[in-house]
Amino acid sequence: MKTKFILSTLTLLLFALLGGGSISENEFRIYVIVIIAAVVVVTIVTAIISSVKSRNKEKRLHMIKEDEENATGFDRSIYIGDDRCKIYFDTKKKQVMIMRVMTKGIKKVYVDGFEFPGKELAIYNSPKFSVPVFNIYDPVNRLLLSGTYDDFNIMYQVTSISENDNNKDVAVGNSIRPCFKTLSTTRTSSSGSISKKLYIILIDECRGLIAISDSGKVKKVFNYLNANSLSKKTGDKSTINTKEIGNYLFVMDDFSKVLVLIGPNHHEILNYVDILEVSFEENGDQLYTKSAGRTVGGAIVGGVLMGGAGAVVGGLSGDRKQNKVIKNIDVKILIRSTNRSSCVLHFKDIDRDLKTKEVTDRDLYETYVKRANQAKDILSVIIDNTKQAIAPIAQPVVPPTLNSVADELSKLAKLKNDGILTEEEFQAQKSKLLGL
Repeated sequence: MKTKFILSTLTLLLFALLGGGSISENEFRIYVIVIIAAVVVVTIVTAIISSVKSRNKEKRLHMIKEDEENATGFDRSIYIGDDRCKIYFDTKKKQVMIMRVMTKGIKKVYVDGFEFPGKELAIYNSPKFSVPVFNIYDPVNRLLLSGTYDDFNIMYQVTSISENDNNKDVAVGNSIRPCFKTLSTTRTSSSGSISKKLYIILIDECRGLIAISDSGKVKKVFNYLNANSLSKKTGDKSTINTKEIGNYLFVMDDFSKVLVLIGPNHHEILNYVDILEVSFEENGDQLYTKSAGRTVGGAIVGGVLMGGAGAVVGGLSGDRKQNKVIKNIDVKILIRSTNRSSCVLHFKDIDRDLKTKEVTDRDLYETYVKRANQAKDILSVIIDNTKQAIAPIAQPVVPPTLNSVADELSKLAKLKNDGILTEEEFQAQKSKLLGL
């Protein structure tokens, strides 16, 4: 990043000087020499750094090999990790060894009482984020080993999932395997600094339970299903789908009709039937809405004109009204609850306003709009499916009255005046309403 910045700055300065036409031949020679010298220095420094990293890695790998050859009493055949940290599993001893490797030496810690769960439940994430993390779940003893390392220190914890499970005494009729999912979040400050986090989410569908780990520490363990719902699920096939969108993980249990939304430092548990409406909002203005209760206004704004949940018109397309200042891009969920009527998902992950006339900001804007679209599409499908599931077999068809047609024409005209619909789209929908 620093190399790119230096080279970009020098290039821009060169173009500025050439554009000004105010430098002499000698000054130009000096400038070219400076550029060449800078490139040479950067190249040499980069090569040195790369060489040092390569030598250090080779040394660590040699230390690991030597330690494995000389050590006895612990089976090293099963492991996860890399040259900086290796985690071994001795299946006979039911023991885990965490080995931190640095060029200055090796440090080991042992954890007892762990059944090897298979590598799908033993994961290690290298330090591409702020800290490396490892998470290992033993479904037999229901223990979660999570941790990280800092310099020569190994920090870890063993969490008893069963002790945090409200459904631990419920008889279950399914044998669905637990799984890990990841959520990587990004936040950009107004100064441009980027903070990243990696959340590891354990989903124990058999017990209707989720555990969230942040930076190698278990932050939350909760049940998303109650005992009555849990006992209805049978078999060994998962009914859960997950989707990572922006800084949120959507966990959808289509059998139990429950949606779990996991975001930075919080989560939401929503029954499908309690999702009354989803809307897309930009700077507080509602550009899209899909309602479980409305069939006329909701269908026109969120269905007919948009061509269904997946198609978007106007404000959600990200290609119109490019000279805008964007403060917020949100998806709002209206909930059937007396405690809290709604929850809002924020998709603008930068702490400053976006000006879409600028190329960089416009790219960010389109990215955020795309993510918001994905979220509202999922929620719209949930609303549609729930409506179909609870709808009566047949409903009387009521022809639209003149007043209702006039109202809808008025809404269409407003959408066109606001720039959300083109003239062609307006005329097409007008013809549909009038039966032309």
